[in-house]
Amino acid sequence: MATTTEVHPLEPLSGEEIAAAAAAVREQAGLSDGIRFSCVELGEPTKEELDAGEEIPRIAQLVVLDNADGRGREVTVDVGTGTVTAIHIIEGMQPAITGDEYYEAGEAAKADPAYRAALARRGISDPELVMVDSWSMGQFEDPGRRLIRGLAWLRADTEGDNGYARPIGGLVAVVDLNTMEVVRVDDHGPLPVPDGDGDYRNGGGHGFRDDVRPIEITQPEGPSFTLDGRHLHWQRWDMRVGWSAREGLVLHQIGYTEHGERRPVCHRASIAELVIPYGDPNPTVHFKNAFDIGEYGIGPYVNSLELGCDCLGEIRYLDAWVSDSRGRPAAIRNAICIHEEDVGILWKHHDDRSGRTDVARARRLVVSCIATVGNYEYGFFWYFGQDGSIEFEGKLTGIVHTAGIEPGSPQSHATEVTPGVAASYHQHFFCARLDMDVDGTANTVVEVDARSDPPGPGNPDGTAFHAARTVLEREGMAARDADQMRARRWRVESGGRRNRMGGVTAYELVPGDTVAPMADPGSEFRRRSRFLDHQLWVTPYVPSERYPAGEYPNQHEGGDGLPRWTARDRELEGRDVVLWYVFGAHHVPRLEDWPVMPVVRCGFQLRPVGFFDRNPGLDVPPPARHCDH
Repeated sequence: MATTTEVHPLEPLSGEEIAAAAAAVREQAGLSDGIRFSCVELGEPTKEELDAGEEIPRIAQLVVLDNADGRGREVTVDVGTGTVTAIHIIEGMQPAITGDEYYEAGEAAKADPAYRAALARRGISDPELVMVDSWSMGQFEDPGRRLIRGLAWLRADTEGDNGYARPIGGLVAVVDLNTMEVVRVDDHGPLPVPDGDGDYRNGGGHGFRDDVRPIEITQPEGPSFTLDGRHLHWQRWDMRVGWSAREGLVLHQIGYTEHGERRPVCHRASIAELVIPYGDPNPTVHFKNAFDIGEYGIGPYVNSLELGCDCLGEIRYLDAWVSDSRGRPAAIRNAICIHEEDVGILWKHHDDRSGRTDVARARRLVVSCIATVGNYEYGFFWYFGQDGSIEFEGKLTGIVHTAGIEPGSPQSHATEVTPGVAASYHQHFFCARLDMDVDGTANTVVEVDARSDPPGPGNPDGTAFHAARTVLEREGMAARDADQMRARRWRVESGGRRNRMGGVTAYELVPGDTVAPMADPGSEFRRRSRFLDHQLWVTPYVPSERYPAGEYPNQHEGGDGLPRWTARDRELEGRDVVLWYVFGAHHVPRLEDWPVMPVVRCGFQLRPVGFFDRNPGLDVPPPARHCDH
């Protein structure tokens, strides 16, 4: 019999619940002693279950790999009773690579005699100074065998120097993750190991500038938001701050309260995939592409944030719980940062006739986390504005991934950032999953383009233009591309609520800067990432359709996820819809990106269109120092 708890149904699993779920699997699932837990997270209730108002059991969804037979299993556990309620074998699929596997594979490579011999040919006598990054295999090898490729660098010491400054060129280890055996060593020929240090600490070895004066951000009365557990209230906004082992930060049940009425905007918002294809045919690194969310899972790699370093101001933090590959829970303290920040003026006008100036300063609520995935840091920042807007900004920093080359050799697919060290050209693509509920679940998506009117009697000056609307009635016509030249927007309109001018209430997705994928459509990478074929996809809400490349992109043949679902051409008009928005950053590394990269930003905005009857920021009080002139 399922039991219930007093916690909210969307509350992430606690450490105790993770441990209980893992124990239930060990005791009841009939698996060997050699099992790994690839993912342990809350089995989120559906909208229907949440709306029913009945008690909802706490469910854990686990993905478990049994090294004895090499097969993955999906396991459902009622954590209240400690009962395994379902086990499903994942035929032909490989679960995501765990952090433990990542590091164990590197140690296995360094212990292998053939690999040590290859190091010796490069004059490397101490394998303990070798740093191995375990890269997902994709479909370049036998998909029935759980494999990774290990790329290597030489550290100057073991105290945390920049190992990426000394790539070990021409050397790749292929490791079986089930047996932790080296399948083979690919040696493309020794290259000189660079001797630079790539130091980025303490001013890069040159000291710090001395003309920086302190900036203090104070809120003597505390912040304007409140936290009730994980229920966050800020001015007119409220939401639940969730957590997923795979996606990291998730926002649930985002709503806006106006005149005492709470209006839903978005049921669930997350970054559901993050893929990084590299474009360098260098034989050592030609295969590099990574699905950081689908092949690894971002949650365990989220940082513990520090006040004054990662977040500045009057901060509130939320912790997160994750599982290691043996099912042991681990806490990430201060995983999620919540704060307010000033962002300039919200609106302003100077009345030249009266001489009066009125102005309101804007502040926004920031909910964020930062993950370190190998060499890169990814910041996930959600912003909520006093004008009713929602924004997402991805912040990219960290160390560019490097490969060894002959110093000074011509490079057409990489930048030589220091002698013998090449940073390959690459791209970063995010896919946001936005389960929209604009004034309810019955929504229609409309594409809006700016178009010029033809010259004629209705356009005598040749300057007229209009907003052309295309209703995306079915999935077959709802795979769309961004078009900055037409100021293209995608509007999510409510099912019937009207504003004071008689129009339907809506929110629109405003694309930010993005880029097309450079990989050939027939390439191994593109076969597994068909969701990159378009910047926007629209699907009806189906709880099981969670990830744009499918549940298990690791070593998958491709074609799963959005292309498979949308092939059914389901109806969209007046339905409960999910937007999938793909955006990214194009990275041709610069010398200025070495030895650590300044932040690069990309993102999008959700903006109200007729959702309000007038500017929702009119009631924001003027600055404390009144600006009337």
